[in-house]
Amino acid sequence: MDEARLAAGEKAYGAAEWTAAAREFLGAAGGEIRGSGYAFHRAGNALMKLKRIDDACAVYERALADPDYGDHAAVARNLGTARMSLGKPAEAAAAFKHALEESDDDSRYKALQGLGGALYELGQVEEAAEMYRRAAIEFRNPDPGKALNNLGLCQMALDHPEDAVQSYQAAVDLRDYRGRGRAAANLGMAYAALGMHERAVAAFERARTEFGHELSPAVDAAYRASVVACVPAERVDGWSTGEMPAAPEGVAKRAVFVDDEASDDVTGFFARTDEDMRTADREARRKDRSERREAKPLWVTLLVWGAVVVLVAGLLIGAYVMGYGYPTQQMTVNGVLGAYSAGEDVGSYWVAVPASDVEKAMSGLPPVWQSYSVGAVERSARVSTVEVTVVHEQGGEIAYRFSLAREGVGWKINGITTAFNSLEGGI
Repeated sequence: MDEARLAAGEKAYGAAEWTAAAREFLGAAGGEIRGSGYAFHRAGNALMKLKRIDDACAVYERALADPDYGDHAAVARNLGTARMSLGKPAEAAAAFKHALEESDDDSRYKALQGLGGALYELGQVEEAAEMYRRAAIEFRNPDPGKALNNLGLCQMALDHPEDAVQSYQAAVDLRDYRGRGRAAANLGMAYAALGMHERAVAAFERARTEFGHELSPAVDAAYRASVVACVPAERVDGWSTGEMPAAPEGVAKRAVFVDDEASDDVTGFFARTDEDMRTADREARRKDRSERREAKPLWVTLLVWGAVVVLVAGLLIGAYVMGYGYPTQQMTVNGVLGAYSAGEDVGSYWVAVPASDVEKAMSGLPPVWQSYSVGAVERSARVSTVEVTVVHEQGGEIAYRFSLAREGVGWKINGITTAFNSLEGGI
């Protein structure tokens, strides 16, 4: 180990001079694996700052190859984060599992949360839920609310709203959790899915008034639907519509008087033959069926159609809340990148902003590139983000985060930034 270059790397790292830091740390290692784990670890972090994600992954792997380096857990977590940013959740999951094998009690929850995110992206929602559950109950996790909220999202995706209620409620009850408003809104959605509309309304209103959380359009629609469902039946003079009060005790029934013509009818009844009675019975039943068809209450038809509308609306709201739409986030990003590389107008892929703002945002992308890949997509009802890695014409890579906003049923872009998630541990 070249101690002079190691010290130079530390100095550059402390001054946020990432290129110099990466160069000095790699120079200090001198190509040797054993005993160079720390230098490779720091060099990988500097390369991440430079958005050279692939290079960072290669350097982290060298750090993990040093058997004498004692911080393999942090390196493996950083490697998992890097692979997630490259849209490789399977490789990220392997790195986070390695981190779990190396983690001590103080940092185990970090690997569990990272693994949960990777498994969710792989569609292994039950396994992701288990990772988030374990992260939440790690007694040294300083912020279990995040894991609890993510656990609730997994349980909703698995159609277990009753379990999601418990997870969201536990997150809301954590006074230090900064996402209590979001968790309370999610709690309202879980209660609404269970048909417990009074509790849903209380959760939605708490999210908005107590925690200052702005309800998304889909959540606000669910809130209003629950408010309507809580309205009691109309009452008239002390009883509900559709009910008749019982007759008070002691009130005599009205007498029924029969005139002479009615008496003759009664006498005629006993004079009828069996065949006359059967014919009359058939005619009476046919007339009764006809009258019942003609007099079918309007409210029955309305109730049936109302149930159909509610079912369809529920399905649409569910898809909306989970961030689905058409065009999808990936379709929008692919479209704008294709148009930009071809020199075509990209305004139709953006939300309604001035053309100068669109031009300024797009100028952050390289004018020419070898290729690009769409990575992780973070979905919600109203906003989403898409990670994109662009390979420069010279071969370097840089990651971008495309921010998208809901417009109608689809998605449009409202911002582009360079993408880098701060790594926990090692930086």
